[in-house]
Amino acid sequence: AGLDYLVLAMADGRVLAANTPVPAGTRLPDSFVIRQATIGVANSAYEVFDAQNLAAFSTTFPESARVALRQGRDEARQNETRGLLINAGAHFPLGVDTPDAILLGGVLLNRNSSLIEHMREIIYPLGSLPDDAEGITSIALGNVHVTMSHQRPQDHQVPGTLVNRDAVEAVLEHGQLWHSELVLDGVEHLAAYEAIVNGDGQRVGMLGVAFPYAPYQNSVHLLMWMVAAVLALTMLAISLAFLSAGRQITQRLADIVRTMSAVRKGDRDQRVSCTSRRDELEQLARHFNVLLDTIADQDEAQRHAQQMIADEASRRRALFEHERDGVVILNADGSVFEANPKSVAMLGYTPDEMLRLHVSDWDAHYSPAEVRAIIQTTGPAGTFLQTVHRRKDGSTYDAEVSISLAEWGDKTFVFLLQRDISERKAVEAELEDYRQDLELLVGQRTQELFDRSEQLNTIFALSPDGFVSFNHGQQVNFANEAFLRMTGLSSADVVGLNESAFAARMGALCRSADDFPDIATLRKEQQSQGAATPANREKAPRRRLLELTGAGNRMLELDVRVSGSANVSLVLYFRDVTHETEVDRMKSEFLSTAAHELRTPMASIYGFSELLLMRNFSEDKRRDLLETISRQATRMSTIIDELLDLARIEARQGKDFVLEPLAVPALVQQVLTDYNPPDGRPQPVLQGTAAPLQVRADRDKLQQAVLNVLSNAYKYSPGSDAVQVRCVLDAATRRAGIEIRDRGMGMTPQQLARLFERFYRADTSGLIPGTGLGMSIVKEIVELHGGEVGVASTQGEGTTVTLWLPLWNAAQDGSPEPMAIA
Repeated sequence: AGLDYLVLAMADGRVLAANTPVPAGTRLPDSFVIRQATIGVANSAYEVFDAQNLAAFSTTFPESARVALRQGRDEARQNETRGLLINAGAHFPLGVDTPDAILLGGVLLNRNSSLIEHMREIIYPLGSLPDDAEGITSIALGNVHVTMSHQRPQDHQVPGTLVNRDAVEAVLEHGQLWHSELVLDGVEHLAAYEAIVNGDGQRVGMLGVAFPYAPYQNSVHLLMWMVAAVLALTMLAISLAFLSAGRQITQRLADIVRTMSAVRKGDRDQRVSCTSRRDELEQLARHFNVLLDTIADQDEAQRHAQQMIADEASRRRALFEHERDGVVILNADGSVFEANPKSVAMLGYTPDEMLRLHVSDWDAHYSPAEVRAIIQTTGPAGTFLQTVHRRKDGSTYDAEVSISLAEWGDKTFVFLLQRDISERKAVEAELEDYRQDLELLVGQRTQELFDRSEQLNTIFALSPDGFVSFNHGQQVNFANEAFLRMTGLSSADVVGLNESAFAARMGALCRSADDFPDIATLRKEQQSQGAATPANREKAPRRRLLELTGAGNRMLELDVRVSGSANVSLVLYFRDVTHETEVDRMKSEFLSTAAHELRTPMASIYGFSELLLMRNFSEDKRRDLLETISRQATRMSTIIDELLDLARIEARQGKDFVLEPLAVPALVQQVLTDYNPPDGRPQPVLQGTAAPLQVRADRDKLQQAVLNVLSNAYKYSPGSDAVQVRCVLDAATRRAGIEIRDRGMGMTPQQLARLFERFYRADTSGLIPGTGLGMSIVKEIVELHGGEVGVASTQGEGTTVTLWLPLWNAAQDGSPEPMAIA
């Protein structure tokens, strides 16, 4: 389109797109054209920018605009780096819901030889000056010619020359038209300069024209000589040939007069008839025809210019009439000068009614005084505001108004661009409601997620089971405290390991490295079990047990879950089943031992009863067999009774105990009095003070515990020494103790470690009677009272068993305070 640049930008000056290599987002410098386009006024103007701001329009402009100075070496600068542009801008709507933009285009005048030559051809058509002289056109920025015309290489004019100081003072400082004689490149010219004014009314440059003066001087001199010669020749010709040529001259002059009369009446196509003669009248006729042709050409050019102006006016009128926003032009006092159909339709008035209104008549938000104040304070940048407009019928709507000032002739008008934003406001209100609802919903969901996260964190932190999760990169991203306690590892040891490295690390903790399965295999098994088929529904999941050699020789059960979440792909679940495994082992061992213990008397009973049924024995033999059967049955009954008693104690956990304050020495003394030692053994004696140590216990169960220990002391000390019994006090722990000491066979450390196992007996000879359940019962009874059993034994020297029970404070139930032991 002949433009040096074309830019589409936002209202704040940020570039959206350009036909020059200007990156999007570059901010354009502030200018009159941009400000007017932003408020909706299409305009054009001369504008001056420095080199830095020129680059915002095109990266090539700074170099293209630079003009080296050719004269005036006393000048402080050697180059003119500013650029003079003709800029044009217009409002450019993008969409209803999109902020409007502006469209800018322009031409750089610095060193623009094609433009200045075109101007020269219009002002000085080829051959229009005498003696084939060359006219000059130029544009100056300040006092420097930034572009000059040239036609012939020998007369080449280059930019950079300075303008005459008188011309600068008259044009730029006083705003006057200056014309005078000037010497340009040694040739005397007639020159004239007119000011170039920017959009803000400032004089920023000059437009100059000049042509050589000498050809016109020569023409004047020649013309004077020719006139004199012509007059002389004419007089001579008239004198010599008046009679013969009078009629022809009269006719030719009459022809010129007729032509002039026809042209004066409007017939611009009329011309003087020319002949082949070369006399003065013929030259006059030809010159007259040339004059008429020039006038006709000027008329045609004027008609063309008027048509262009009319077309432009029609185009602007069409834009005005069909603008999608309401456009109202106000007089300076706020009364309506003109309004387009859209604004008339928006307010509900007729065009004639609209012309009789004042802007305050339809503004329902601002008072008339406020409206006047807004108009009066509107500056070159314009004013943009939102208000409420009142229609003719009294209804109102939300409006967006852009206010700007426009100078037409010697009058100032106010330009209003009005837009109905009711729908946009409704959409904004709906979006605001939606945003608030969304914020509320997001807040609720965020709180729910936070609560759930806290709940899960608490569960993972407090859970006795271990959890290890892997992300989608198959790396460990979480391990809870329970897992770290189970394995003795730290978080840094496992977090970040891939599946293979984690499996290798866990395999190193197992009794065998092959005990820990491949994680990829676990994943595939879990995924195959996830398919809902009858076969895998009926198939019971296989327990995966891991025996760790470190961290207390734990037994762990492993399970796996495949996750579909965004951050977790797989979760390994570890449960410490060490206690369960040990209980299962003890249960199996217990059942095996119980079966063995019951099988021995049962075998005797069964064998001897079979003998009695199959054979006849003497009365003495038969009685001996029956006594054996009775003893074995008694032993079997004792084992069963003790098993039931132990099971009952464990099951009830002391809930059937009848607790009461008891004096320990008195209770022990009663057990010793009622005890019947084996034949030939002395009666046990309670040693120490008789002052009571009081505990709160079940009398029968505590006596049973003391009796079991006392019975073992006698059984495992077959000598003649008496068993020593005494009551002791541990003041530091506030416990009362019942100590029973024998001088018997004693136990090894290995035997002592298994003392409380069911059916375990230190004597493997079978000569010492017993079931192996007595000490298990003692331990259960004492521990259910909140105490503990202490055992010290040396093989060959004897054993000391102490039953420790917490002292009872009479203040707990209001009973009398027991006496202290001295």
